[in-house]
Amino acid sequence: MNRIERLEAILSQALALRDASLVIFRKGVLVEFKTGDLGPGLVAAVEGNHRSWQVGPFEGHHCHLDLASVVGVLFDAEPVSCQAGRINCTAWFLCEGDCGNPYRRDGLFSVTLNSPYATSGLPREDIFGPMFALHARHRDVGFVTASDTFLAAPAALGLTTPAAH
Repeated sequence: MNRIERLEAILSQALALRDASLVIFRKGVLVEFKTGDLGPGLVAAVEGNHRSWQVGPFEGHHCHLDLASVVGVLFDAEPVSCQAGRINCTAWFLCEGDCGNPYRRDGLFSVTLNSPYATSGLPREDIFGPMFALHARHRDVGFVTASDTFLAAPAALGLTTPAAH
């Protein structure tokens, strides 16, 4: 598999995560697409000499991503305000230099979990587990990395599913 094919695989699998969102954050705008509403997933689109990857149905809400600009994928876990300060996991698709993301300057786009905690406050293994499994499937790819907090998160969250370890 070449680099673009591997990125297509990682992004397609990330977009298939249940209860997740594709997030594009720039100064002054945050766009969030619920992955379950994106329809056919990732489709390569060519217009003249320009190639992009469309996410979502052409007839509905969609966006175009430039996978050729992605230089790395970082799996991260950190406390976030939208989860009441609890840990959430994100797959960051990184670019070279500053792309205008005020939170992570090289964060071109990301896929993050939406509701990783049950109403009881306990972590949902059915939501966290597939994110850890996604990393496990691709961790040996040279441009895929994980933060120490991501690697420590399964134990910190008390997850017991095999996919989380």
